[in-house]
Amino acid sequence: MSTTTALRTAQRVLADQSVTRMLGTRLISFSEKGAVVELDIRPEITNHHGAVHGGIVAYAADCALAFAGGAALGPDVVTSGLTVDYIAPARGRTLRANGMVMRAEGRRAACRCELVAIADDGTETLVAVAQGTIVAPERKPERTEGTVAQEERAAKATDRASVRLGRIGTPTIQEVLKERRRTGDTDDGATVALVIEGGGMRGIVSAAMAAVIEQEGVLEHIDMIVGTSAGAVNAAALAVGAANAMAESYAEVFASPEFIDVRRIARGRPVIDGLRIVSHVDDLLDIGSASGTDWAGRLAMVATDVDTGRAEALSDFADRDDLVNSLHASGLLPLLAGDPVQWRGRRWLDGGIVEAVPVVSAAARGATHAIVLATRPPGTQPGYGAADVVVERYLRRLNPELAAAYRGRPHRYRETLQQVRDGWSHGLSTIALTPRLNDPLPGRLERDQVALRAARTAAADAAREHLAFLLEEKP
Repeated sequence: MSTTTALRTAQRVLADQSVTRMLGTRLISFSEKGAVVELDIRPEITNHHGAVHGGIVAYAADCALAFAGGAALGPDVVTSGLTVDYIAPARGRTLRANGMVMRAEGRRAACRCELVAIADDGTETLVAVAQGTIVAPERKPERTEGTVAQEERAAKATDRASVRLGRIGTPTIQEVLKERRRTGDTDDGATVALVIEGGGMRGIVSAAMAAVIEQEGVLEHIDMIVGTSAGAVNAAALAVGAANAMAESYAEVFASPEFIDVRRIARGRPVIDGLRIVSHVDDLLDIGSASGTDWAGRLAMVATDVDTGRAEALSDFADRDDLVNSLHASGLLPLLAGDPVQWRGRRWLDGGIVEAVPVVSAAARGATHAIVLATRPPGTQPGYGAADVVVERYLRRLNPELAAAYRGRPHRYRETLQQVRDGWSHGLSTIALTPRLNDPLPGRLERDQVALRAARTAAADAAREHLAFLLEEKP
């Protein structure tokens, strides 16, 4: 089938969908290279900020991913998983979604989509990136040749995607780190990010892993550090050479009612005194001094902009106050730590509302490879209970997009961590350092010093296991 015929056939399939006709979705490209869909940005599909509603952005991503997957697997496909990370408001004339296959094998295709908003003058702004798993339903093969043909088509799609994405001939994160450790040279064209998850007092897990990074001399092979919430605090401590002291301080200093006390609820006060915590960390470890080093531009703290509902990476710190207040913004848990904080002319809440594991922020800052320090074991995700319902209602009053992001947090977390463990997430070659399934895992508000110390020890051991491929190399 020619490219033109394939495009026309796919366009008819898209046109048969009622939602397509309602939104005016257009398939403008469909081939073995992927699929591109567009729709006009109209007032009917925008939110109260004048940007395309997040659900419409996700719909466009799903369309592009499904057609890209269909080009690799055949016409009968469905989406089995979809993750969307919103980067900027989609405003302008046209929303365009460009879907491509990253890997296709058997009946499954892992696909990536980049969404841009096109202004009247033709300027393109990246507004979201998405990843999805496209599946061809299992059928009893009528002919062996058909099954072979499908496998060959999937293999060719994977090879084409690998060439487009630079994966063939491009070293993995493991290869980059081993070569940097061997030669001591970081001028290799790669940009390696250390991505650090937080999680309140569960941040002791990523803090202990960061301490291993520090102790084993791995930090000198890293170009940038991006952290969210408690992960941002751990990142700042690592930047000033105090990662081990930070890991110890969770149990020895911050497991105290001075910083965390649920009894404050009865007095109408926040459970967590976030500003006191980050100020005390600065007093203890002098993390604010990073603002006067080259880490000021290489260190980023992810916070959630209340008014846009988007995650933003705060960096390029002007001075100590800027760095400390950015830390406060990144870790201001909704309700538990009080109302949004005003800084840099905007209102902020905890970065984990949108991006608990800030891989997208690292990619947006130019990273090509990433070591990800996660605080939960593989295959797990945050729960969603009665307290989360209360938080969601609170966020909805501030901005409905915040509530939607918070609601989707568990699934988004699991999908992102799975991608990281698979070794490829949002265009980055990745390796995940995670707790083991039976390791002790403290809660967000944990104050039991014994439990915290056990989690710290286990996390350090797990980190060394994950990094064994590198630590065995002699610098």
